[in-house]
Amino acid sequence: MSASGRDFGVDLLRCLWRAEGVEASMPRRDAAAATVIAGIFAGEAELLRGILDTHGWPGYELVGERASLAAWRIAMYCPTPLQARAAELLERAARTGDADPLHFALLADRICLNRGEPQHFGTLYIPTRSGLLKLYPVKDPQRLDDRRHALGLEPHAAWAERLQAESLSPKNTAASG
Repeated sequence: MSASGRDFGVDLLRCLWRAEGVEASMPRRDAAAATVIAGIFAGEAELLRGILDTHGWPGYELVGERASLAAWRIAMYCPTPLQARAAELLERAARTGDADPLHFALLADRICLNRGEPQHFGTLYIPTRSGLLKLYPVKDPQRLDDRRHALGLEPHAAWAERLQAESLSPKNTAASG
């Protein structure tokens, strides 16, 4: 890792540590905690923009796995045009093994949601009153698993089953009620 990579990697990690501190101090499903966490990451958009412009995606080789995770979490809360730039660079890094492909899929689907378009990778669900999750619309659902497979992701059915189980776990349902 270069000296500059280490420097902004530490900045990315500080942002992640602040958010994790909030997450640890509040219930997982607490709306107030989610708002604070979103604010922490959204406030770092300029940091991410500068990194993307200078270095491309801050991948594992440049900043390490945890700082790359922090960059992705920041990107999830950026304005859509910056998200699109981040997704382009993150996709390249993910396809070469320098970033998590799931992070790319989640960011790409978030961009679709923001634009009111069907998602590509089936990562996003909408909670219902019953506690079950409803899949946000998917572009060309018959080819969903093909797109997921091309990124190295598990089949959609396995993803959906895990998300449903997590949403119905006692830890999550107690915190949301």
